[in-house]
Amino acid sequence: MTNAFANFFALVLLTLPALPVPTKAKPSKLRNVEVVARDYTFEVPKELPPGPAAFHFSNRGNVRHEFNLALLKEGVTLDQYLKVLWEGKPVSALLEGPVGVLFAGKGKESAADLVTNLKAGRDYVIICIFKDKPDAKRHHQLGMFSLIHISGRRNIPDGSQKIDTIVGTDYAFMYPAALKPGIHTFAFVNKGKQRHELAFALLKPGVSVADVVDADKAGKSVKDLIEFSPGLLHSPAGETPLGLFRMNLLPGREYMIECGFQDSDKSPPHYELGMFGSIKVARK
Repeated sequence: MTNAFANFFALVLLTLPALPVPTKAKPSKLRNVEVVARDYTFEVPKELPPGPAAFHFSNRGNVRHEFNLALLKEGVTLDQYLKVLWEGKPVSALLEGPVGVLFAGKGKESAADLVTNLKAGRDYVIICIFKDKPDAKRHHQLGMFSLIHISGRRNIPDGSQKIDTIVGTDYAFMYPAALKPGIHTFAFVNKGKQRHELAFALLKPGVSVADVVDADKAGKSVKDLIEFSPGLLHSPAGETPLGLFRMNLLPGREYMIECGFQDSDKSPPHYELGMFGSIKVARK
């Protein structure tokens, strides 16, 4: 650049009005969102603002329900998603990713929250895949589905929070074996080559994970050994779910984590291959 041009541009810069310096969007506080299940529908906001949100799930129906949340790919409609789902075909190509799942029994609330950063301008789909009987229709076929649209055009940064990360591989978990009581937020990272889930269960007092394993190997039901199962996170191979799992860990109790997925219809569930574990909570 010649001196003449340099002097010209310097003069232009000096005469330009001062422009405001762009500021980064401040992290948003966590928004609490109540979701209510009935037989067979969801009561949920049709639209929410972008940013961090914690979903709490209550079941006011007469049968067990789940809150199964996923982010649709841009341009995919609810009708397109339901068409593929009801045809019994995989819907993974229509999803940007799963967020997570919360469970609640008849007349109860989930013992955990599902936390995610809602993306501006996007659509999230909710379904319940449970059946009342083995030969019954799934609940989403009875009308138990919904859509949440996220308003706005700009995403909001996550607020800072302490996270306990659990890593899944083929076929094991890497996780903290002991934690302090209180509120914990869990992230799941799938580093395996297979699809995996991180399912939580609170064992009844005096029951250990070894007791559950022994009962399962003996072909016995393990339902009587479990106090409740609040929900799960899941993801395809090598991916991380879009949600976090927030739960109040009770002092002196033991929580089981496991993966019940199968690689094929003829393959054993992953927990039979060693993909389970125990998180023991300190008494204080």
